[in-house]
Amino acid sequence: MSLRAPTAGALAAALAIAVLAPPALAAPPPEVEAEQPNIDAASILALGGSVSQRLAQSFTLDRAGVVSHVMVPMSCQPKAIVQVTLEKTSGGKPNGSVLAYEKVPGYVFTSIPTPAIGMRMIEFTSPAKLGPGQYAFTLTAKDGDCGVHPGPNGSHYAGGQGWFIADDNPPGWIELFDAGGVRDLAFQVHIRPL
Repeated sequence: MSLRAPTAGALAAALAIAVLAPPALAAPPPEVEAEQPNIDAASILALGGSVSQRLAQSFTLDRAGVVSHVMVPMSCQPKAIVQVTLEKTSGGKPNGSVLAYEKVPGYVFTSIPTPAIGMRMIEFTSPAKLGPGQYAFTLTAKDGDCGVHPGPNGSHYAGGQGWFIADDNPPGWIELFDAGGVRDLAFQVHIRPL
């Protein structure tokens, strides 16, 4: 078997194809689509704990996109397993129709030597492609506890509400509140626009 050297014409054609071919398109970078970034540093909500508290935040997407990640200010025991879901909503509340799911070890959210307040990223390995509308993310801690810093007292995010479920309360999601009234979680939802 003999090999022949490519002709000048073949080399020129290959070079023209390489130069004129459109580059492979990279995914657009994630952008903040929904947020309530103000953090109440003096308050911490239990995630898990003796009452198995779960937290949620409904939010509104104004445009279609792939939800790449959410960010919340929290710190966890290293042994905790944090489960995050993106869900459809009914009446503004998460309704259990899961669109994306992620499980993250608690040590990812551990700040040493002392808890530092700041947003922590939960990236979806199988992100959901969503259209405009209202959705929610939920947070659950198993095998350990976490603390989540909420937003300030009051409803500062018009596109949704904060929610909780805890043992010894009526079943279902209850609007997040304390002595100062209702409140939202501090959060950011990032999408890759379509």
